[in-house]
Amino acid sequence: MRKIGKEAFLYLDPVPEADDFAQCSTCRDWVIDDNRCRIHGPHTEVYGSMSCGFFIWGAPHPSGTKTLGLVTPSESGLVDREVRCENCAYAQSSSGTCGLYETLNEQLPNDFDIDPVIDPKGCCNAQTPRET
Repeated sequence: MRKIGKEAFLYLDPVPEADDFAQCSTCRDWVIDDNRCRIHGPHTEVYGSMSCGFFIWGAPHPSGTKTLGLVTPSESGLVDREVRCENCAYAQSSSGTCGLYETLNEQLPNDFDIDPVIDPKGCCNAQTPRET
């Protein structure tokens, strides 16, 4: 059986020219100026500071673009926080690795083989905010 890797967490390396990588302001489905998202629909306010599991880097749509309403905020994991690894409780800044990935490899070696190396500006759907 094939072991589970980083792809199970939808890990994304950053796009160099995107200062706010993984935030709605750099997503191809965000409708700029309307605070809406094509996939979330017309009744959900989505700000540029937010993020969800359906993030795809690209140029936002212009104001007035039709929204589709394909998912709810809970289905997409919509949150209003910076979701990059540099802001995650699991990021090990001294080693440039993810502590969650390392723990899964160590505790469940028959199931996981995850490259633990991460980019501080990258992101994945296991992002957990640091305690303040």
